Amino acid sequence: MNKTLKNAKKPACILLTVLLVTVFTLFLAVSSYGGEENSEDQLAFLSEPGVRIGVSNGSIQEYLVSKMFPEAELFYMEKFSGYEALSQGKIDAYVYDKKQMELAIKNGLKGVKLLDQTLGDPTKIALGISDISMIPDLEGEVNRFIGELKADGTLDDMYERWVINHDFEMPEIEEPVSVRCHLMVGTTGDVEPYSFYESNALTGYDIELMHRLAAYLEADLEFMTFDWDSIVNGLKSGKIDIIASNLQMSPERAEEITFSDILYLESNGVMVRDTESDGAGDNTVSKLLSSVKDSFEKTFIKEDRYKLFLSGILTTIFITVLSIILGTFFGFLIFMACRKGNRIANAFARIFDWFVQGIPTVVLLMILYYIVFAGIRIRGDYVAVMGFTMFYASIVYNMLKTGVGAVEKGQTEAAYALGYGDIHAFFRMILPQALPHFLPAYKAQVVALIKATAVVGYIAVLDLTKIGDIVRGRTYDAFFPLISVAVIYFILEWILTTVVKRIERSTDPKMRSPEDILKRIMADD
Repeated sequence: MNKTLKNAKKPACILLTVLLVTVFTLFLAVSSYGGEENSEDQLAFLSEPGVRIGVSNGSIQEYLVSKMFPEAELFYMEKFSGYEALSQGKIDAYVYDKKQMELAIKNGLKGVKLLDQTLGDPTKIALGISDISMIPDLEGEVNRFIGELKADGTLDDMYERWVINHDFEMPEIEEPVSVRCHLMVGTTGDVEPYSFYESNALTGYDIELMHRLAAYLEADLEFMTFDWDSIVNGLKSGKIDIIASNLQMSPERAEEITFSDILYLESNGVMVRDTESDGAGDNTVSKLLSSVKDSFEKTFIKEDRYKLFLSGILTTIFITVLSIILGTFFGFLIFMACRKGNRIANAFARIFDWFVQGIPTVVLLMILYYIVFAGIRIRGDYVAVMGFTMFYASIVYNMLKTGVGAVEKGQTEAAYALGYGDIHAFFRMILPQALPHFLPAYKAQVVALIKATAVVGYIAVLDLTKIGDIVRGRTYDAFFPLISVAVIYFILEWILTTVVKRIERSTDPKMRSPEDILKRIMADD
């Protein structure tokens, strides 16, 4: 009996033991939920085939995503474009600097959320140093400077103020008493809190660091604002001495440029869409109007950002108008040189036309800025004028060929018969008849040129489009910056085409009133 009872207890003990182990295991799983294992689960979806991940071209995030998630589909985009594409569902995740993502959400970025887990090891941030700088031993000087700031705690204090506490007040830094060199620094102006525009002035962690470096080197300091896609080219071509704009030490960049000692480490954040905050029921008229009002204030009123737009407008007008005037002049000169069939002039015109018309305008500008004028510190807007002048001169040359070719040859012979010389006959008889044939096309090309100037940000020019990008990067709002830029371009196009229309009306007999024609006939008599 006792033996039977003892045998019956064995299965019960085994069952009880299994039950206790199961309960204990479940307890451990629940207690660890939200810890490291849960964090790993947050990124599990990135391993799915075809998942769409946004990264910056050439960044450490691109390298990590390509290595860790080979089946993902990569979308190359910069900061604000990544935020916007994610909130609209165009990508599934965006991988970028975590501190900047946190600040964006704090500043009002909607429709997205930041995952707790970071991607890979922290990213090393440093300065990019030119190998062809005119400043002797620049790499050694910069690293000694960084070493001193680390030793006395200044670097940690700067990081605490700008990046952790978001204290955006630039301290007073004494300028050097005597200047022994000129320090050119390339930055982007759209990576808050490292390099950004506040109250129409560059500020941020990297900007303070460069002011301190200039004082250390006894240098006169100058900043140039580049797009990310071209800032490394600016360094390699000698346009700038240093890149200071939260520059990541990626393997791809390390093959191209020299880095300073490490400034700090930054985590790689992963941002996903927040479907719960999409606000499907918030589309009331009052909230829509309030949203538009807030967007307008952030875009134009706050920090006097309208002044940034004005400076961008003036730059765009300067490049456009000067390029039209010079392009028309040189295009006319080329045509006049080729008009009588000069072989050398015609060969030059064919090569010039083939070169200018055969490549995109942005590539032409970059060839001029980073290759032709490599090592020469010439302003980007001047190079833009040169590039667009070449582009427009080619167009004017071809339009003149078409317009003059449409005039009957008998007109020239008649002018000769009346005693006119060659040049006199061309300007008095041929050109006035040719103008109505090419002015409509000329007017269309004016509009095309204004729109083409939107690419000058690639050569460190703060034009209207670039200013719009900078403001978008500060407000995290696309509506007013994009709409205002589009409207301003429309206004500029209308003004310039109106001027061309007046010229067209004054030269085309069909568009002039009979009274004007009679006045001219009487004046000629």
